[in-house]
Amino acid sequence: MSVASVQAPHLAELCSSIGRSSLSVSSSVSDLVGSPFEISADNVLTIEDLRMQMGSCFTCGVSWAEDHVSLDCSECGGYGLERPCPLCDGNCGSTWKRDFTMSHASGKARWQGSCPSHPISYPPSLVLPTIVAPAAVPPTCGATRNQFLAQELCARLEKLSTQT
Repeated sequence: MSVASVQAPHLAELCSSIGRSSLSVSSSVSDLVGSPFEISADNVLTIEDLRMQMGSCFTCGVSWAEDHVSLDCSECGGYGLERPCPLCDGNCGSTWKRDFTMSHASGKARWQGSCPSHPISYPPSLVLPTIVAPAAVPPTCGATRNQFLAQELCARLEKLSTQT
C-alpha cells in the first residue's frame, strides 16, 4: 500500500505574494487593480454556465438538458434527465430523475425516484445503477440505504487502493 500526498502547486507562490503585497482590509478597489488577487471575467462562471455544466456529462461532455446521451458512457447510462423506473423497467409508469451530484461524483448514472410496484427490499450488496430519493425511503429502510452506500464507498476505496 502506498501513501500519496496532495499539494497545491501555487500555494507557496500565493502565500509569498500575500506577504509582499501591501494590501490590507482597508485597501480600495484601485489598490486591487494589478494585484495578484485580480479576478478575470473569463474565470467567473454565471449561474447559467454552472447550470449548463451540471446538466452535462463530465465524462463524455454531452448535454443531458438537451436530451443528448452517449450509450457507451457509464455516467450517461443511456438516458438524459429522466428515465422510466429502473426497478420494474417502467411497468409502474413512474419516471425517475437524474441525481446530478451522485452521477458526477461517481461517474455512473444515478437516479432518484420510487417504484410503487416494488417496495424497497433489495439487499445492500446489490449494486443498482440507481439511488432512491431519501424522501421515498421509509424510516425503517434508512439504515439499509446507509449500509448500501457505505459498502459501495468501501468497494470503491478498495479498488482505488489496489490500483495504486
